[in-house]
Amino acid sequence: MTQSSIVDDLVRIGLTKNEAKAYQSLVRLGRSTARTVAEESGIPRSKVYETLELLEKRGVIKRVAGADPTQFDPAPVDAALDHLEEKVTSSATSARKVLKGLQALRGTEAKEFAWAVQGLEQVIMDMRTAIESAQEYVYIASASPGLLSHLRGAFSTAKNRGVNIELTTTTPGFEEVKGLEHYLNARVAMPGKDLLMDGFREMFQTPSLSPDDWEPTRILIMNIDGRESIAVFLPGEETTQPWLLHIRSRLVIFIQWHVVKTLISSVELIIQSRTS
Repeated sequence: MTQSSIVDDLVRIGLTKNEAKAYQSLVRLGRSTARTVAEESGIPRSKVYETLELLEKRGVIKRVAGADPTQFDPAPVDAALDHLEEKVTSSATSARKVLKGLQALRGTEAKEFAWAVQGLEQVIMDMRTAIESAQEYVYIASASPGLLSHLRGAFSTAKNRGVNIELTTTTPGFEEVKGLEHYLNARVAMPGKDLLMDGFREMFQTPSLSPDDWEPTRILIMNIDGRESIAVFLPGEETTQPWLLHIRSRLVIFIQWHVVKTLISSVELIIQSRTS
């Protein structure tokens, strides 16, 4: 993990960017003066005292009594992060209660038939909302299920309501989601990329379609209670954003279900021809 990503994580649990830089520097340096923290963290000298005082008020660092010049000491990492997390959780609980009341006053709204979103955070939020609305089951199929690691909270909420969650993936893919076995049942049944590409080589020879356009191992399909269907298209490069297509229609999902079954049957034939 890079230093910038640590700062980003600390910002997500309530610190400002300068506070995150200062605390990270104090953890690395130990007891230090404001000047040393400024030099180590890159925080402007004009801002460092204010930043350290704010951290002191949060309780994650303390001023060393009697030191001249003034020195600051970081609280132990576990204690400091637990303290910050509890404050975030408490604030979220209070905000949830008020906002759900406002949401209830808004009344029922018309729901879209289908929509698409792009970007990792938007994709995760759409999937989270769908999973938390499930009443009976969530079925997921993907050879690249690493994205599911962002949805532990949603899986936990659904499982606690008795929702059955199943994942079909490849053996290497299942290794990407270690720890999720507490929330979902996983089975290994899907072939890998090379086998799929080889089996559909004739399809790729047509001018209108190439392997770059249709990457079977970078797609995640999710079905919720047979009433909603989600397809997530994962990028092959870090510079490209994932995008998601969400469909809410039993008729479309029924048709899609038959398409998926047909595709699976074709894949099974490919496997049989390789093993016979």
